[in-house]
Amino acid sequence: MEKGMNEYHLPVREVDILYVMWKAGKPLMASEIADADEELKLATVHTTLKRMLKKELIEVVDFAKSGNVFGRCYQPTITLEEFEMGKLTIDFRTKHSKDISACNLVAALLNDEDSGMVQEELDKLEKMIQEKREKISKGG
Repeated sequence: MEKGMNEYHLPVREVDILYVMWKAGKPLMASEIADADEELKLATVHTTLKRMLKKELIEVVDFAKSGNVFGRCYQPTITLEEFEMGKLTIDFRTKHSKDISACNLVAALLNDEDSGMVQEELDKLEKMIQEKREKISKGG
């Protein structure tokens, strides 16, 4: 599911819950989310999960038994990478970063990497650039 960039401006509790889920790497019940972060109270988790479901940030993927009751198991609909790249894109496009070009950003990110890593990243960038050029030339 592709989210609009503005949807990544999320309340702190929603972000906290997403990070708990990504770290777990498996669907979690509300009680498991609350147990994983001592600052999250179960009532807060339930309320926040409802909002996140409406925003389609999470989905119910299973039901599991916890004690004497069955509960929903939730998982994010976006990956950690999608979320972080969305935040980075928003931050990069703000008025505070208008003087920084994409080239300058990439150069700064690659500046401190070892040469093997830089070569691998440059190869990926060349492929992305070529694909983008082909798409543009085809009118897309």
